[in-house]
Amino acid sequence: MSDTTPYGLEASELDELHEFLGRRAEGGGLMLDAVHGLLTAVVIGPEPISASEWLGHVVDEAQGFETEEEANRVLALLIRLYNSVVQELEALSYQPIFGEIEIADSDQTELSARGWCEGFAIGVDLRSALWEGRMQQDPELMELLHPIIALAADEGVFETSEGETIEPLSDEDFEIALNAVAGAVADVQQYWRNKPPDLSEGLEPATGLRPLLRKRGGHWLH
Repeated sequence: MSDTTPYGLEASELDELHEFLGRRAEGGGLMLDAVHGLLTAVVIGPEPISASEWLGHVVDEAQGFETEEEANRVLALLIRLYNSVVQELEALSYQPIFGEIEIADSDQTELSARGWCEGFAIGVDLRSALWEGRMQQDPELMELLHPIIALAADEGVFETSEGETIEPLSDEDFEIALNAVAGAVADVQQYWRNKPPDLSEGLEPATGLRPLLRKRGGHWLH
């Protein structure tokens, strides 16, 4: 993971949460970077989303917990991680948690936004009609989301139309987009505050981008 530690959580607590999530990742569970992306979308989105709605995407009910103590501890850490996103945005200190992967046939590593973008896409999908309807209607929102969309497309998170190809980002453009995510998140939150959805929005689901569970080359270090 990147060295960034969210406000309100100690590095050791992030490691603890990461280890819990890692034990479930082979079953399709989200890793820490994806959880952070999901919570970010929930916090900055068009309307409040209760913890009972997003928790199911983080902790599979079928897997459950080994003990009641583990359940209480993990849920407390997840709520604090959510609160840290809220607090960081208010303090203008928000930074995304990106994953780190090992490059195939190499001893080098690189940051990847795939997990964070995948989680963000899942968070958006919780209110897909509102997000996608507005993205189709208001180019301002699309412009604000551009760094996130560019990274998500580059990392293979979003579906594309049949026959459509996406040019990969250059190393320089990838780095620029990574550095722009924090500002984009803050700007999108302010956008929804300035232009909240009205009662006519979200009545019909819109068609648009959907998250795909694909990995980029290399294997996850997390």
